[in-house]
Amino acid sequence: MTVNKVLDNAVLAVQRDMHATGVSGRLGFGTPEWDDHGYLRVEYKGQYSSLGLRADEEYEPVATLVLIADLAQAVIAEQDWQAWPTCPAHSLGLHPEQANGAALWTCKGGGGHTVAAIGEWK
Repeated sequence: MTVNKVLDNAVLAVQRDMHATGVSGRLGFGTPEWDDHGYLRVEYKGQYSSLGLRADEEYEPVATLVLIADLAQAVIAEQDWQAWPTCPAHSLGLHPEQANGAALWTCKGGGGHTVAAIGEWK
């Protein structure tokens, strides 16, 4: 399946964060049999995102990275029954957000702070 380069790069970035935080499994795109429109959906261990995307559309890279991170969180939570990723300092689930032109994992604990750029978890 050919995937839009911006979408593909976003999935690869979120996949890096999954590996860096110890989440096993592959994140990718799939089109479930029940989707009559043929949309790409973020897929993890057979669980598909509720939102579908079109491979032939143009996507802004930073906003797309935040969107894919959000969709990945949802499918990981449904499949593995865990919040991901979590803040190392507060053990709270993080939120993907766009700020100052960057895609970030942010924590609401301790007054709020950035934990990592999406795709660059260390």
